[in-house]
Amino acid sequence: MTEIDIIKPTIKNLEEVVAVENAAWPNIGDCMVADISKFALRLKLGLMWLLYCDGHPAGIISYQYPSFMDASAGEKILHEYKQREGFIPWKKLTQEYHLPQNWYEATHDGKIITEEKSTHNPHGDCVFLISVGVDASLKGKGLVNHLIAHTLQQAKASGKTIALGYGRLPQLHQSYQTATIQQAEAHLQQQKPGTDLPADFGARFHVVNGAKAISVIPHAMDDPESLDYGFLALYGLK
Repeated sequence: MTEIDIIKPTIKNLEEVVAVENAAWPNIGDCMVADISKFALRLKLGLMWLLYCDGHPAGIISYQYPSFMDASAGEKILHEYKQREGFIPWKKLTQEYHLPQNWYEATHDGKIITEEKSTHNPHGDCVFLISVGVDASLKGKGLVNHLIAHTLQQAKASGKTIALGYGRLPQLHQSYQTATIQQAEAHLQQQKPGTDLPADFGARFHVVNGAKAISVIPHAMDDPESLDYGFLALYGLK
């Protein structure tokens, strides 16, 4: 039986965190790997969880309390989504709710806080999932689900009522060399046989934990597997 333990890491765990990050993206390249200084800051701010699998560091998740979003706006977006059939256009969301256009704007390129800018509000009432990664050799053990579920549980326990993230579509490249927004939307709507969950595992991680796939995001991040697409995953935590 697999033993899972999730801790709040400190700067003393930096070496373990970086090792997990490198092990999570062995075949994609440096574009998906955060550098050590970004992790050091997230650890100092207490904005990470570290998962051990059978006693070994195996997964990490980073988050922030976004300065660009509050729970009221998140609840309005969820309400609008429930009233519609299909996705909300990304342009509409960025214009009406001032959501950042892409992951880099949402996280200040992963830096979160510098002297010039901050995307983190320590007093915010919702949580933004920055990134999650698990050792690629341990795929199939449900470690991403453990990390997301734990982060959501802790956020709810601390009074947060909305969570969101700019998720990936890592299986999109298996169907297209390049894709239109309509093709990316159709891909996101495809379901795993015998379930009502997305076929793409990048979306399935979020939906199985309660997220709604609200909108497809073009040019979400430099992500060859996802053909640079992403999607808005939005959770109601009440």
